[in-house]
Amino acid sequence: MTDHRDPIEAWLSADVELLPPRPGTFERVRRRARRRKAIRTLSAAGGAAVIVAAVVTLPQVAGSLWPGQPSANKVNSATASPGTKSAGGSRNASPTSTVSAPHRQGQPLSSASSGPQPPVSFEPTSVSFVGPRTGAVLGQGGKACARGLCTAIAGTRDFGSNWSAMAAPATGAPNGSSGVSQIRFLNLRDGWAYGPALYVTHDGGATWRPDSALPGRVIDLGAVGDRVFALSASCAGQGRAFASGCTNFALYSAPAGSDRWQPVIGASGQGAVMPGSLQLTASTGYLLADHRIYSGPVTPGSWHAATGAPGAVQPPCLRPASQDLALIAPSGSNLYLACSPAGVGAPEPAPARLTLYLSADAGQSWQPRGTVRARGSATSVAVSSAGVVVLATTSGLWWSPDASTWQRASLGGTSPAGGFGFVDMTNAQLGVAVPADWALHEVFTTQDGGMTWQPHVIQ
Repeated sequence: MTDHRDPIEAWLSADVELLPPRPGTFERVRRRARRRKAIRTLSAAGGAAVIVAAVVTLPQVAGSLWPGQPSANKVNSATASPGTKSAGGSRNASPTSTVSAPHRQGQPLSSASSGPQPPVSFEPTSVSFVGPRTGAVLGQGGKACARGLCTAIAGTRDFGSNWSAMAAPATGAPNGSSGVSQIRFLNLRDGWAYGPALYVTHDGGATWRPDSALPGRVIDLGAVGDRVFALSASCAGQGRAFASGCTNFALYSAPAGSDRWQPVIGASGQGAVMPGSLQLTASTGYLLADHRIYSGPVTPGSWHAATGAPGAVQPPCLRPASQDLALIAPSGSNLYLACSPAGVGAPEPAPARLTLYLSADAGQSWQPRGTVRARGSATSVAVSSAGVVVLATTSGLWWSPDASTWQRASLGGTSPAGGFGFVDMTNAQLGVAVPADWALHEVFTTQDGGMTWQPHVIQ
């Protein structure tokens, strides 16, 4: 019989036996699977590392982008100070980013008067002399203002006849708890820029670095012998009024070249303080805080507050809760206190009554010496080594040979608007005063013990 099935159909319907793989195939597949799994694991770990690195780096980048806040990792690597010429001849005051603390490198105080000129727009706010003719003035101005780093310093070695630009801290004018407004040099090496932040130099001002060891704002600072004292306070004031709204204060001391600050026992408390509250002599320091006089040695040791001798005269500006203005100035073993009624000076045409008191026992007792009827309010008082008392007010300068009879000082022209914010006598004949209006670009000096003063533009 003939078979009518299709041979192809028969072949397709038959059982099929699969051929075995080539020897080693399964082992190769397993190896490739393990390799792909390892690659995926490494890729995931690498991605996580990138994310972690980005998280660590981001705060540093963001910190340098806050408006108005200079980065803590910036230095000026091309110039000695704002507005000075670089080696290539072009003016360049722009800071560059590094990992070191902010500083600017320039000439030290020992080379003052022989370097590049200060910025044309220099606005002096404070001055400090080392000896009778070598000194430095701190202010604001220069090309670095475009980046908010306006602070500039100029030095002189001929009592202000010639000035040259020096290095300056990489910061600006007082703004809350940042910026500086004052300068103090102890010698040709050690100096401090402060108010309210703090910067230090130990190479004569060639470089500056920030010092954040003290709590709060640095309201005042002084140095004598081989030590430096700083008054720190918690304050709420803004701008130039950084020392207002203070609630507590503490005095600190350190060896001049070490920056190892330690609190001064007995010189802390609650209440108001102000610039000029800290005054030092060769042996004794004085602090006026919260209407009390604190005193102590200028060597390591405790200070104490004056309690007042029984039955002694108590000046009105030292009475509890008084609103009167008080200023102090030491001379040898004597301490002078200037008291003026609160709120005087603004629009009142009548002269204000400012009374001067003298204490020979560190503020335990006081004797009234005389009254000066100066228009405006007192801002600063100084005593020369010859005993002449010089008073700065919002209307001008006054001087007295005996702290009793007062005469108005000659200013060689018109008194600057707003008067003066600071006065100091460097010896019996030489003295310096800073106008309250920084925009005048000048300081005043005397060479006859405070009787006559001449302006000197910082240039």
